Amino acid sequence: MASRAWVKERLSLLESESPPRGPALLIYHRVGAGSRDELDVSLSQFRQQLSALERHDVLPLDTALDRVEARDDRASVVLTFDDGFADVYENAWPLLRERRLPFTLYLATAFMGRRMQWEGSTAQGPHGEGMTWSQIEELVESGLCTIGNHTHNHLRPEVLTVEDIDECTETVERHLGVSPRHFTYPWGIPVPELEPDLARRFRSSSTGVLGRNDPQTHSMRLRRVPVRHSDPIEFFEAKLTGRLRAERLYAGLVAGAKMPARLSRLLPGRAG
Repeated sequence: MASRAWVKERLSLLESESPPRGPALLIYHRVGAGSRDELDVSLSQFRQQLSALERHDVLPLDTALDRVEARDDRASVVLTFDDGFADVYENAWPLLRERRLPFTLYLATAFMGRRMQWEGSTAQGPHGEGMTWSQIEELVESGLCTIGNHTHNHLRPEVLTVEDIDECTETVERHLGVSPRHFTYPWGIPVPELEPDLARRFRSSSTGVLGRNDPQTHSMRLRRVPVRHSDPIEFFEAKLTGRLRAERLYAGLVAGAKMPARLSRLLPGRAG
């Protein structure tokens, strides 16, 4: 398979299916950490992306949801950062502050001030610490940062509990004096049986399901759009203008490329 960036650049030339409607919630994890992980966007990429965002309406999450609830489907962008890695504070925050761009920070609160380590974590290489609570307090006091709940222990969906979600909220309240009004699932995988509990606790819950959000979107099933290291700027800009077909086709190519290896593990000696 050709390089990921080359494939994405070609896919970004696809025409939009329709004009963009509603907010696109962009998912970031790490910025400028220098790891090889796909979820670690380089600092130069992030600068380019912020320049591209100057042509778009970047809103706080609550403002975007106010529009959706008012059945206002104008296109907008919401910046979201999952987990709470210190490199987001060190590298992304100065640029967001300079441009006065609002963003949501979904915290996995067990890992603040220490290594962000769980199964599948992007905490690779010499870095990978969580922000300190004093750093997070600085973000909140700026008025630009909305704090969200990303569970306390970043649990997999099959073991996720209301108790762990509540522990995250209680930890945020204890350290920051604010209560998270928004939740996002670890791994992006929704747990339908938890939805009634989430609806009692939060204004919104977001998933890893790809898509924008319009007045028909359920507030407990918000869709989001990932941003990855292999995204050339053309592919990133396509996400902003509603051309998510490229993202879907790329996901299909990746899944197809991985299928032989999966079959080999499932059916040893029969795949290939």
